[in-house]
This record gives sequence, C-alpha cells and structure tokens, in this order.
Amino acid sequence: MSERLQRITAIVRADFLIRFRRPSTLVVFLILSAFAYLWIPDPKSGRALIVIENARALYNSAAIAMGTATLGTIFIGLAGFYVISNALKRDVLSRCGFVIASTTMRGSEYLLAKFIGNVVFLSTFMAGYMVSSMAMVIVRGEAALNPFVFIKQYLLVVPPAIVFVSALAIVFESVPWLSGKFGDVVYFFLWTASLGIVASNMEQGNGATWIRYFDFSSFGFLFQNLKDTLHTTQLSIGGSSFDAKKPLFVFSGLQLTRDWIAPRIGATLMPISLLVIARLFFHRFDPARVRIAGEKAKRTWTGRLNALAKPFARALFALGARGGGSFLASARADALMTITAFPLALFAAIGFAIASLAAGNTGFFTVTLPIAIAAFAIVIADIACREKRAGTLGFAYAAPMLQARFVLWKLTSTLFVALIFLGAPLVRCALTHPASLPALLTGIVFVAAIATTLGVVSANPKTFIVVFLTFWYVALNDKGTSAALDFAGFYGKATPFVVLSYTALAAGSLALAHAFHAAQLRRA
Repeated sequence: MSERLQRITAIVRADFLIRFRRPSTLVVFLILSAFAYLWIPDPKSGRALIVIENARALYNSAAIAMGTATLGTIFIGLAGFYVISNALKRDVLSRCGFVIASTTMRGSEYLLAKFIGNVVFLSTFMAGYMVSSMAMVIVRGEAALNPFVFIKQYLLVVPPAIVFVSALAIVFESVPWLSGKFGDVVYFFLWTASLGIVASNMEQGNGATWIRYFDFSSFGFLFQNLKDTLHTTQLSIGGSSFDAKKPLFVFSGLQLTRDWIAPRIGATLMPISLLVIARLFFHRFDPARVRIAGEKAKRTWTGRLNALAKPFARALFALGARGGGSFLASARADALMTITAFPLALFAAIGFAIASLAAGNTGFFTVTLPIAIAAFAIVIADIACREKRAGTLGFAYAAPMLQARFVLWKLTSTLFVALIFLGAPLVRCALTHPASLPALLTGIVFVAAIATTLGVVSANPKTFIVVFLTFWYVALNDKGTSAALDFAGFYGKATPFVVLSYTALAAGSLALAHAFHAAQLRRA
C-alpha cells in the first residue's frame, strides 16, 4: 500500500471511529430505523407505502425496497448533510488539523479522505436502514423477503444522493461564507429545489439528454421508469390513502434500461468534481490563511451589513444589559448577546416591522409572517448550545441559579429575541386580526421551545435548523389544507385543538430538555 493511500485510509478510519462512537450517531440511526416502521403503515389503517392511481401496491420486496429507498434518499439529502457537515471543523476545534498541516499530506488528499469518510458514514447508515426495511417485509409484508431485490433497488436509487451530499458537505465547509448558518439555509433550499428539477423537465419532455446526468435525487429516474413500465405518473410514496375497492397492484421494481446506464453512473460520479471547488478554497489549516479567510468574510455583503449594524447592536446591548443580576436580566442579556453577535438581525427586524405595516392581510399572514418566523428560527438556532460549543458552560453555571434553571433561562432568552424580532408582526396581528393572535403566539413559543430542546439535547444548531426548515417547508406547501400543519395560524385554519396540541408539544419538549439537562448534571 502506498504512503498516500495509507494516509487517506487512516483519516477515513479515524472519521469512522469518531462518528460511530458518539451517542448521537446511535440516536440518529434509531430515528432513521424508526422511519422504516412509520413509513410503512398497516394497510388496515387505510394508508399504504405506495399508491398507484389510487390503488395500493402489494407489500412485496420490490415495492417496500423502492419506497423506502426513495424516502431514505430524501432523508439523506436533508438530515445527512447536517450530520456530516462538520468534518473539517472538528479537526480545527480538536487542533488535529494543525498537526495534519505539518505533515506531507496534500490538501487534495485530505479533502478526498474526508469525502470518502462522508460516503462511508452515509452508506453505513443507509445499509442499516435497508436492513430495517427488510424487517418490515417480515412484519407487514405480503410476500417473501428477497434481499437481492432490496440491494438492487437501493443501488439504483441511493448512490447519487450519497455522493452528492458528501461532496457538497466538503464544499460548504471549505468556502468561508457557506460554512455557517447561512450555508445551512442555502443548502436546504438548494436540495429541495433539486428534488423536482429533473423530474419536472422530464415530464415536459426535456429530460432525454444531459439533464439525466444531474438526477442526484433519482426522482427523474423514478418518474421515467414508472412512465415507461407502468404507463402512469400518478404515484404516491409514504403513507398515502388508497381506495380499498381497487385490486392490489403488484410492483416488480425499478429497472435499469440501456439508455439510463450512463446517466446513472454519471450522476453518481459527477459530484466528485465539486471537490475541485473545495480545494480552491481550502486553507489547509494554515493560520495565516484562516485569518485571511476571516477578513474576506467581513468584506462580503453580509459582513459589511453586520459591520454597519454593529454599533447599533452594541448600543442596544449596553442599554438592555442594565438591571442587576436577576434571572430575567440574565435572560435579557443573553438575548441581546445574540443580536450583538449577529447585528444583521437588527436590519431584518426593522425590515419585518416595515413589511408588517405595509402588507395587506393576505400578504401579511401568508408571506411576511412565514418568512419572519423562519428568519427568527435561524437566528435562535444556537442560543441553547453556544456555551457548550464554545467551552464556556462553566462560566454560565457560575451565575446564581442558572445551572439548575438552564433550560428555562435559554427559553426566556429566546422569547426575548422573539419580542425584538417579531414585536411589530405581533402588534399588527393583535390590532387587525386578534382572533389569530393565540395561534401566532403558540407558534412562536413552539418554535422557541423546540429550538431550546434540540439545542440542549444535540448541542448542535444544525439539528434544529434542518428539523424546523423541513417542517416549515411542508407547512407552507400544504397552504392550510391540513389544520394540524397551520402551527402559527398563517392560513387561519388552526383550531383550538391544534393550538392546544402545539402548546402541549412545546411543554413536553421542554420537560424532555430539562430531564436531559438534569441527567447531565448528575453525571458531571
């Protein structure tokens, strides 16, 4: 084995061991495995995994494999990126990167090793998820288990997404202005937009050429297969209702035709070329280049706006930080620190205040409020975990009563940010549409509670960002059709039961966070 291959193998092995020794990895794996159970409902419930033209597919290996592989690909694209997008940062924080920089390992070798580590990690997760899905054939299946059918369906659907997400994670970590929360948000909308681009082009008859090579989500391949073999595009995957009077449909699985061989291989291998972009921006842990990258980040448009708003944020902090050492004063100071650390939030708050005054009722509830709450959620994502991530948790615990009431402190701090960020929209709602105010207040408290809980439990702001943005995206695309998704009353569909349900979810999540925090204190 050459020295270069040995170095790459050593980094891949180290990444694998570090990730799989963490309790959070087990938690994510159990969640993904549980999805296999939730996504394959019992047909007696009136819902099924795959519904084709309102008739459900027989639960055989081909149907369950194709359905779970497609849903797993979506999960990898959303949650997978946020799980693996700390490979480079971890080496910076642990100082291992600076040791690597002192060796003869090239930057391209290091990035390639990190990329392979991401691929191995996601592939291992999907393999475990595939085994869990196989078990569902035994639990709820209506035909014999055929492992080779599962392997074939997963190989046809999953690899392009794994390689694409693994490469993008390296690129986003290497490019300074994409390595933070802004990049997390950009990636979410990039991935969700990519899900339907190829399929929609093919539906319009434009997908027979080069567009297939960019089918990283495999939706285009899925669409074309169903169109060619089943002569239909009416397919629903993931717990959809069906007409029990229609006969069962036997699905034989996706087939790789000759004209799809090159596009499938191309969609799998093409994302590797993105590592060239990562190499151009990668600083190779050079302290001088790290400082230069920080200075360049300040010269971007976000950096300039932050610099412009910083004097106002400091003045706001100086005024608000007064008031003694009470619990509320500590929470207020923590909230103002959030604004000071991200002064651009002040401009955003002013912008939402102006939009709240200028928008009509429909535009206010369906456009201004959803965007304002999404921006608020991104700002508060790291409030509950920033001390732990920065290693300053001991200083926070030194303040009177903050150690025992840490969860309540962070929740109160988050709600103070809500008053700054969403004060004007709340006033507008109270004056023009008071009936919607309880739902809006509940939605804000729900978002604050989930942000606090996930921050305390996972110690990673990315967890809340992906969970909230996914839920927010689904709720907005639902457009009020389901009252249960109208969590903040955007569409006026939230019933008193829905409001009480979100209140209970917020209270339950905070109880969980407090129990987790108390357990950590006992172990310390």
